[in-house]
Amino acid sequence: MTTPARTGGLTEIGELLGVSRQRAFTLAKRADFPAPIAASRAGRVWDLSEVEEWGNAWDRHNKGGRPRRSGQGPKEINS
Repeated sequence: MTTPARTGGLTEIGELLGVSRQRAFTLAKRADFPAPIAASRAGRVWDLSEVEEWGNAWDRHNKGGRPRRSGQGPKEINS
């Protein structure tokens, strides 16, 4: 007998990964994020076991984006 998959949407993904629903939406756009297993008018649904596995390997400290050029930190404002 197979155990039914734990499923959920963006709200459940956010709770599982400890991020906001908006951040979960952004993460779900990543190429390495698990594909949804279903979609309806209410939204997409993921297998939360796959999302949890992905979350265990996710580097939370890598914000992405282009690195700053050296010497180009925040600018000081002179009064």
